[in-house]
Amino acid sequence: MSVDPTEIEEAEVELEEWLVEQAENGVPEIVLIGLLRDYADDIEQLGYVPRMWGESER
Repeated sequence: MSVDPTEIEEAEVELEEWLVEQAENGVPEIVLIGLLRDYADDIEQLGYVPRMWGESER
């Protein structure tokens, strides 16, 4: 499966914008780092991004 580099860039920009928005709204950076690590660990363990996140996946 090939990935369009434009899609990667768009996803990166959207993630960066979301992170900035959260930080500007007072979410501590350490919390954002923890969230990113937890989700990355979950995705790595599952091998895919769940289309729905439920309590059993967290």
